[in-house]
Amino acid sequence: MSTTFGILRLKIDHDKIVDDDGDLLEYISENIFEPVFFRSMNNSRWLTHLGPYISDDIKVYALDNTQQGIYTIKDCKNLIEKENNGKERDKEVLP
Repeated sequence: MSTTFGILRLKIDHDKIVDDDGDLLEYISENIFEPVFFRSMNNSRWLTHLGPYISDDIKVYALDNTQQGIYTIKDCKNLIEKENNGKERDKEVLP
């Protein structure tokens, strides 16, 4: 399941734009977000070259799907690291 994640462009209280599950309220415009991360099956990636340098505690918002356990930039970094480690294991040749 692929999802685009964004960070807020404006200073808005988090509790005013999400529901109890952390998903965006349906009337919130996606125009207030800057897309920064794309999650897909084993091919997650940054949508901006600044992604890896954004502070870990910055909240990210699922723009076209559900949060799927991704709530901060740190979660994005962890997912990429996990996928990269899996790809490295796949390359290993058994004796």
